[in-house]
Amino acid sequence: MKKSAPTLDLHGYKTDDVFDAVENFLSRHSSARQVRIMPGKGTGKVKAKVEEYLRLARYPWKFERLDNGKVNDGVMVVFME
Repeated sequence: MKKSAPTLDLHGYKTDDVFDAVENFLSRHSSARQVRIMPGKGTGKVKAKVEEYLRLARYPWKFERLDNGKVNDGVMVVFME
């Protein structure tokens, strides 16, 4: 996953705002192959909302894998194709 992929940083967002933010972001970048969504780690509430949105909208995704092979569960890679 290239770091140059369009990225939505959700740090500081409230859970009520997540669906609209993700929907608008995915709509704006619908022609991209992949995008990154950064819900952060925090309490996990924002990440859970992002996961719920992606599941309901049927977007395949996985957690980002770092160069050292470890999984970064604070960044989700969404496959747009």
